[in-house]
Amino acid sequence: MSKELAAMVGDESAEEIMHQVSKHTSALNIVMPETVEDCMARITFLANRQFTDAAEMGFILLNVKAQVPHGKLKDLIADRGIHYRSAARAMAVAKMLIMLPKSKSDKLSLLNMSQHQLSELTKVPIETLKELDDEDYEVLAETSGSAIKKQVAELIDKKSELEDTLAHTINELEHERLRKVPTTRFDMPVFVSEIRKDAICTTELLNDALQQAQAGVTQLVEFRSLDLPARIAAAQVVHHAYASIYTQIGTMLSQLHMEFGEYVQGIENLPKFDDAEWQYVDTERERLLESFRLSKGDK
Repeated sequence: MSKELAAMVGDESAEEIMHQVSKHTSALNIVMPETVEDCMARITFLANRQFTDAAEMGFILLNVKAQVPHGKLKDLIADRGIHYRSAARAMAVAKMLIMLPKSKSDKLSLLNMSQHQLSELTKVPIETLKELDDEDYEVLAETSGSAIKKQVAELIDKKSELEDTLAHTINELEHERLRKVPTTRFDMPVFVSEIRKDAICTTELLNDALQQAQAGVTQLVEFRSLDLPARIAAAQVVHHAYASIYTQIGTMLSQLHMEFGEYVQGIENLPKFDDAEWQYVDTERERLLESFRLSKGDK
């Protein structure tokens, strides 16, 4: 094996090249293009074909591997005089394309990547490759094969820095929004406005749920021909659920009566809402009811 060749491409690649040279018996018929532009056009064509040929070879090898007994593929490759490293690299390219999203595999097929670049790219975890975008792959197309893994790591680090910067910016904007959040709504503190709105919306939501539950309980009580253990189990669940709600409501009402006394005794003492506040409450109530109905429908 030529020491110069090994120094240029490494021992394993040099061995593969020498194997291919020994198996090649026919003459190489090379038509040299006349101009530099024609030369580069031909090189681009060959580079693209090199990738597609390797991918095609890999897909076919994977198909054969799936059909023959374990270990048989190596024998078939050796019988045909193919270096196993060439076959393994082709299968790695095919596996990479299978696992990548279509947008990225299409992008790879358009880049002028050499066999060495693609070989190094197959050593990068698929999850890492999925994080790269079109611009990143264009950078990799200009990167030497030996530096592919290092370049990928640098690109990922750069993306992480950008994501951190973006997250920091979003946090700053959110803090600024909170600093500027209004403290009043409908000529009253936002806290008080939210309590009024939530009380009406939640009551409407609970009434809707209670009506449905009441209809179900009525059926549960009247259909005595049904299996008694199942009826008892259902009754126990309903009893516990609404007993919990009753306890929480009772605690809340006790707190209100202790603080406000006779001021909250009758419905006639309710303050009047203006039109804007009623519109706000109704909008929120419809949203909550629709969400409740959708949740019930999913179940």
